[in-house]
Amino acid sequence: MMNRFRKWLYKPKRSDPQLLARFYYADEELNQVAAELDSLDGRKDPQRCTLLVSQFRSCQDNVLNIINQIMDECIPQDRAPRDFCVKFPEEIRHDNLAGQLWFGAECLAAGSIIMNRELESMAMRPLAKELTRSLEDVRGALRDQALRDLNTYTEKMREALRHFDVLFAEFELSYVSAMVPVKSPREYYVQQEVIVLFCETVERALDFGYLTQDMIDDYEPALMFSIPRLAIVCPLVPAHVAGKVAASSSGALAHPPAKTEGVTSALLRPLPELPPR
Repeated sequence: MMNRFRKWLYKPKRSDPQLLARFYYADEELNQVAAELDSLDGRKDPQRCTLLVSQFRSCQDNVLNIINQIMDECIPQDRAPRDFCVKFPEEIRHDNLAGQLWFGAECLAAGSIIMNRELESMAMRPLAKELTRSLEDVRGALRDQALRDLNTYTEKMREALRHFDVLFAEFELSYVSAMVPVKSPREYYVQQEVIVLFCETVERALDFGYLTQDMIDDYEPALMFSIPRLAIVCPLVPAHVAGKVAASSSGALAHPPAKTEGVTSALLRPLPELPPR
């Protein structure tokens, strides 16, 4: 009874732009859609059921988006690290990912299994249950605070947000890794090493005049194909073999610079023999 009275007395205005007020109405809309979805018999009205599911997912996206903005405002220094997101495929990184993760966590917590991912589903289920409980705690704390003071973030609320953020980041990595191939830290490190190797090969060739900037700017096909191969072979080929390899690959560049030493031979020369930069 007291809660109803407080809701009637302190309910924020729908037009209020503050984050807690926006969350209050976004969460209220989510609850309304969820209640209608629970009371609907999908077999009798499949089209209405599909529409409600889509609306439910959209509401989840909206609620999580506002929660993220609240966390950025009230715990900016305590956000869980998400450097692992750079390992996700490009098609996975989109604005609706958070809502999909929430929906996936609820399905796993309810006992569902990801298709063809039974072992991964069983391993993630305890985390999914803890995440959904934490999210309910956060939603309750934010709703309660929205009816008290829109300008204050209590320490209890901050602690709930920190806990939720850590769990959500952990679940995000686990869930996406189960759905799509994600590079391990070692694989990602090796990829970065190869990128550095290619870049240094181009820089050395430019420093010694074996290439011109125009060749790189024009993305000359022969050059683009040759440099990665030469960068890999260069440290591995002995000096007396470099000349033979260079001769066999002398046609790799369509128009090598007119110098006494060919581009491929220069790039294939072992690194210790190159003069210091």
